[in-house]
Amino acid sequence: MSRSIGRAVTVILAVVIAVLTGCLAGAASKQLIVLILVTLGSLTAVALALVRPASSAEPPRRSARRPGAPGAGQAGADRAELVQACIYVRDRITSVALAERLGAALRQAGVTPIEPTGVRFDPTHHEAGGATPTDDPVQVGTVAAVEVPGYADRGHVLRAPVVTVYQANLEDQ
Repeated sequence: MSRSIGRAVTVILAVVIAVLTGCLAGAASKQLIVLILVTLGSLTAVALALVRPASSAEPPRRSARRPGAPGAGQAGADRAELVQACIYVRDRITSVALAERLGAALRQAGVTPIEPTGVRFDPTHHEAGGATPTDDPVQVGTVAAVEVPGYADRGHVLRAPVVTVYQANLEDQ
């Protein structure tokens, strides 16, 4: 599959998800205006994401092509681009049902979310996004919450999770 076909598939997928998001939101509220506004908003977000250069729309990504990896070459590059597009859409989608369905499709393709809540913070595997105080010394240095999930493709980290870390409550001291 050529890069232009891969881009077309990405655009079609994004538009379908945007329209479905609008339809589900409108159906849930049973108001036509909500359906129209949410659909237009979703399509606008898709259009902006497609118009912006990659550097402003998404953070830099690591190459999913690894020497000797299955699917290396053009097919592997197309798959990596489609996976990145699906992750990008899943991060921004407002419908829980669509996000779950897209997550299931990613898992079927070998892409798993990384959500390390409760594990020890490791700066080589996690990105600190914030801190929250705790009085429990056992929790200090552990991940309190995942702000943005990370993703791994068949064990290869595509994006590290952004997490909130417990720190000692300084007000008590």
